[in-house]
Amino acid sequence: MPETACRKPPLTAHQPDRLETTCLTSGKAFGRFQYPTPPLGTSDSGFRAEVESEQGLARGEHLLAVIDTHEHTRLAGPAAAEAARRLENLAQRARFQGTVVLDDRRLRRIMDRADPAVYPGTYITCVHDPVKARCERARQGAFEGLGDPPQCQPLECRNVALTRENTDAWRREIELLDRRLTADPPLPPLLQHRLRQRTQQLQDFLATTTQEPS
Repeated sequence: MPETACRKPPLTAHQPDRLETTCLTSGKAFGRFQYPTPPLGTSDSGFRAEVESEQGLARGEHLLAVIDTHEHTRLAGPAAAEAARRLENLAQRARFQGTVVLDDRRLRRIMDRADPAVYPGTYITCVHDPVKARCERARQGAFEGLGDPPQCQPLECRNVALTRENTDAWRREIELLDRRLTADPPLPPLLQHRLRQRTQQLQDFLATTTQEPS
């Protein structure tokens, strides 16, 4: 059965770090968006369409910042080339007389008409293609938050692109697993075995998807 990702429950003062380890053992290590989103279910969120529009605008601003630093040319992963192509197209649409225009109204219009469907997340950047998607939500369409959905299967999905920040996040997870494996007192043998398997999976994933930025 394919592994999925879950959100880590908050630890209390009486809960050991092993709760976090248990989540990581099954490959369940995903965090929040890297760009701000308005709170859902509150009086500030407004109607669904308005909320989604604001989230799309925030994502567009984030993507333009990625383009401005040329990070879209240094992506890794199976969907890296497609992400770069889509973001370059976004940059061309956003340029006016050689300058990228950051006017909210213009950017909102661009995102409404020509959304690149690139969704930044903590561990991956989802380059949405429903045909290639492994998670059920992505097969149904493009949604805000596809970079961090609970059902994401990043080690198996061809829609994955990795930024430097994404790669660093995976390396932090590997370091966390290594610390758990050297914990005192030692973890139970079965859990140690699963952690070692998971560590190897993540190392293999990074080895086959990452590249040194030029």
